[in-house]
Amino acid sequence: MKPTDIDFTYFVTAHELGHQWWAHQLIGADVEGSNMMSESLAEYSALQVMAHKYGRDLMHRYLRHELDRYLRGRAGEVRHEPPLAMVQREDYVWYQKGGQILYTLADYIGEDKLNLALHNFLMEYRYANANNQVDAQDNVVASAAVDKTYPDTRMLVDAIRAQTPPELQYMVDDGFNRIILYDNKAVSAVLQKTPDGKYKVTLEVQVRKVQADGNGAETPVALNDYIEIGVFSGKKDEEKPLYLKKEKFAEEHKTFEIVVDQEPTLAGIDPYNKLIDRNGDDNMIDVTKK
Repeated sequence: MKPTDIDFTYFVTAHELGHQWWAHQLIGADVEGSNMMSESLAEYSALQVMAHKYGRDLMHRYLRHELDRYLRGRAGEVRHEPPLAMVQREDYVWYQKGGQILYTLADYIGEDKLNLALHNFLMEYRYANANNQVDAQDNVVASAAVDKTYPDTRMLVDAIRAQTPPELQYMVDDGFNRIILYDNKAVSAVLQKTPDGKYKVTLEVQVRKVQADGNGAETPVALNDYIEIGVFSGKKDEEKPLYLKKEKFAEEHKTFEIVVDQEPTLAGIDPYNKLIDRNGDDNMIDVTKK
């Protein structure tokens, strides 16, 4: 097995282990969105396990796989695609989209912040109407019904929103309450060696953001988004980041001048496929010499 291969056995095992918390301790109300609170959270847990085991620089292989399966799922939808927080029987939404939305949100606000939100949510609502009461250390302290309400996705979204800074609140709404799609593309990346021996990359990118309804009709959305820009060395799928930064976009076309210490080979926008992009293959481009 090559280092860049996806270990699906390990991933599925981590996902199923995640259900010891999501679906075994936490059970959602029997309403729209309930599957998201079990399957999306287990998928997120598995993605984080993979990131810690294999490193975040390789996670774009997993994220691209998640993205491709979500896009194939919505392309074959015969009923109506709901937003993540209202998902019913659409497994491509609660698995692939849900895991990617949560992983990306953790990347933007900080894994510790999102994990704190999930911890707070779990502590408030786990073991609803169970036969045993437990304390914070998981010790059974009484045998009686726990007077708790089964949660729905509104409570989960509120817990996440509480840990999200104001400038990134749009990601909570986009991820859970809307169907948002990006068209991010690296247009050109030109390299020039500087007099002091460094390398300047002039990177031109374009961005388009739309909101879809459940039937697929799309409406353009004004940009006010943070999107990652990157410059890399090495070959595709084994590249190493030389520069990686989230930049704010308020317009569809933008050009960046980035100086790095080593000679780069690739550059792009949202290079790790963290956003829901209909064509994740054109996010990266070869760097060409001037």
